[in-house]
Amino acid sequence: MGRIAKVSTRKGNGAARVAEQAADRELDLTALRQTPGFMIRILQLQNFEAFYPYFESLRLSPLEYAILVAVRDNRTVTQSELAGVLKIQLPNLVKILSRMEETGILKRKRSARDRRAVELSLSAAGERRADEASRLGESFNARTLSALSKTEQTAFLQMLARLVDAHKNGL
Repeated sequence: MGRIAKVSTRKGNGAARVAEQAADRELDLTALRQTPGFMIRILQLQNFEAFYPYFESLRLSPLEYAILVAVRDNRTVTQSELAGVLKIQLPNLVKILSRMEETGILKRKRSARDRRAVELSLSAAGERRADEASRLGESFNARTLSALSKTEQTAFLQMLARLVDAHKNGL
């Protein structure tokens, strides 16, 4: 009942191959399955593992997907605001944003509100890509939650949001 037979990460990862070999024997995870952090991490890894092949046609990572959707849905978001929301160091985000700008998906400009800040927007190609990613995301999310009833899906997402908000506010 409290067992997870096999946990792996993205293919090609040497550590994942070793973990798969060691996973021939099931471990007792009853106590860990009662630990939110452990279960959230395992679900995240499984979700990311499924994400890459699902979004392969768009060549998007989960982070790039989040950037596209967040910039599309927030017309005046700055790099710093986005880094804060996505829980990523600003220099690391800037590298990703630079690649997206080079490919013509993203535009950056100095903020009129605060000349120190850089605001992000999507190009027309970026808007199309975000819309395409969102359509794919809807079916991916439905598949991700398909083990739950519609009522359970709604409750699950509400509970996750409540936990995120509680942690953001210091519990």
